[in-house]
Amino acid sequence: MRMSRAQEESSMSTGEEIQDHGQPSPGKKKFNPIEDLRRFYHEVKLEMKKVSWPTRTEVVNTTIIVIIAVFFFAFYLFGTDLAFSYLIEGLEWLARKVF
Repeated sequence: MRMSRAQEESSMSTGEEIQDHGQPSPGKKKFNPIEDLRRFYHEVKLEMKKVSWPTRTEVVNTTIIVIIAVFFFAFYLFGTDLAFSYLIEGLEWLARKVF
């Protein structure tokens, strides 16, 4: 029973030994952690070259937007917390007067 190329690559990345009817597959390398680490580092370098990095202007602009949003929501939550605190204190005062 033959494995697809994707299955073989998947098992290679986990370090498993592929076997057909009890026999090792021809051309299959043994588990080598140093070579696996080199291959991983090489693949990381290749993938990092494909990344679309933002420009300095984009980073500065999005940072400013995030800071403004954080302050906006901080003040909003502070205001709603303060309003609900006064509302609850007022209800407690009213409940003490009625009951």
